Amino acid sequence: MAKRLCKFNRHEISANLGDIHRLVAEPKFLCRSCSRSSSDRSTLCKPAAIPPVSCQEKPVEEKIKCGLLLESIKPEGIISKQTVLEKQSEAQVVMFHEPESLNKKALKRASKALKKQTKMQKKLQKIIRKSQKLARKQSKLEQKYHLAEVVADKQLEKVQPEQLH
Repeated sequence: MAKRLCKFNRHEISANLGDIHRLVAEPKFLCRSCSRSSSDRSTLCKPAAIPPVSCQEKPVEEKIKCGLLLESIKPEGIISKQTVLEKQSEAQVVMFHEPESLNKKALKRASKALKKQTKMQKKLQKIIRKSQKLARKQSKLEQKYHLAEVVADKQLEKVQPEQLH
């Protein structure tokens, strides 16, 4: 069985049912993403070790000592002086690094805004050029129409009203 249990389709499951029963009979690992259990770590996509029952029945103080149970214990029950000190020192380190990261973020946002603004200005310039071109075409057409109207009026004056009937 080279494939992970998560990837099996129903035909493969029915074909490898014996191997699957063997793997699941005494599970030692649990998949974090799909919550399948197996005795072999390689058949799960994100395996996590299942702690023994003896460790699970201990009080919270002793569960902390068992490394396998650290993930399952709620963080509210684990707070100690050492962890508080570590968090404070991390907070101080973060405070020193925040201005740089904020500065970088602000700089990145400003450059994005500038790029967006130049893009919009370019679009506006294009629209202005297009509208000016259309205005020139319109004026040419109006002049042409006016000229044609003047020519038509002159021709009508030449034509005698008697000739029209």
